[in-house]
Amino acid sequence: MPTEKDYKVIEKATIYDLRRIFVNSGKESYTLDELCKLLDTIADAKDQE
Repeated sequence: MPTEKDYKVIEKATIYDLRRIFVNSGKESYTLDELCKLLDTIADAKDQE
């Protein structure tokens, strides 16, 4: 069973993954709607793995 420390590592890894996606997209800024759609796309892709 994961510990609290494990969950913190997972959270940080997730944040880092999102940071890389945003930086590598080439966009300088996002609207709230764009961010929500991007996160929905990522979540949908993870559901299909």
